[in-house]
Amino acid sequence: MRVVVLGAGALGTILAAHLARAGHQVSILVRGRRTAQLKKRGLVVRGIADLDVDCHVMSNPDEVHDADLLIVTVKTYDNEIAITALPDRYFGTVFSVANGVLKNAELSRRFGADRVLGCMANISGELLDDGQARFTRNVCLHLGELGGGLSNRSREIAGVLEGSGIHSRAEADINTVEWSKFVGWTALLALSVTTRFTTAKLLSDPHCALLATTLMKEMTTIAVASGIEIVDRSPLPVASIVAGTDVAGRDIVMAIGDEWLQSAPTHRMSCLQDLERGKRLEVEETLGFAVTEAAIRGIDTPALATCYAIVAGINGAITPASRTN
Repeated sequence: MRVVVLGAGALGTILAAHLARAGHQVSILVRGRRTAQLKKRGLVVRGIADLDVDCHVMSNPDEVHDADLLIVTVKTYDNEIAITALPDRYFGTVFSVANGVLKNAELSRRFGADRVLGCMANISGELLDDGQARFTRNVCLHLGELGGGLSNRSREIAGVLEGSGIHSRAEADINTVEWSKFVGWTALLALSVTTRFTTAKLLSDPHCALLATTLMKEMTTIAVASGIEIVDRSPLPVASIVAGTDVAGRDIVMAIGDEWLQSAPTHRMSCLQDLERGKRLEVEETLGFAVTEAAIRGIDTPALATCYAIVAGINGAITPASRTN
């Protein structure tokens, strides 16, 4: 399969390396000093898998060629700019591993909705300063048609990824899967940035777990108003967390935190990694998007709105150009 990977952060590197090792024709479009790193050392992955793989490295969008599959791995705030910069080439299928749900609309506008698959990436990694990607979680990369139903292409691409070593699965209702992750992820984003705790520590803390439950309940209200069902098949069992009292939800979150203290005690959200490196945070396209959707629907989300304001303020201190009026 001819594959173009847009972006060479942690997930872009991990996906490109696995696909190239499996024998697929992989090209990766990068920018800045990452270009020199990849041309010198190739794709280097350590952790769950140890890979050293060469692939075709491009630094100019005009070098991008036709491909069966385009995988977009840039951050949410770079997504629209990055895909707009691509020349008009043929891409059989396109999907993005970015957080949130706004990405699919942006991809559909650029490439046409018929070429886009939804994606929820329950995999994790961290790009180290020396160019290595540390592969820390390989649970499942979920793919599915935006209009619902299982298709041959979603099964085929999930099979290609599974065969390369990335656990993957085709889903009949990818919108539910994506939103279910988004509901839990927004809580983790807000708490990771404001506390700077590891994921295990914030989940196991009773105060953080209670606030996480409140945030997930507010996010679920937005999802339901949008016609989306929330399920437990996500990094967090959000349907169970929001189903009962706040205290019951807190206890579920804390139990998960205790498990993470044993299985992944040093795991940090990518937003925390970015904060510690002084990099821009994914705020407006995620928390900001959710707050806007709530306002449009007349839904009161005081905890979400407060957390958004705090995280946006932190982000503005890091990158003043990102401040909004």
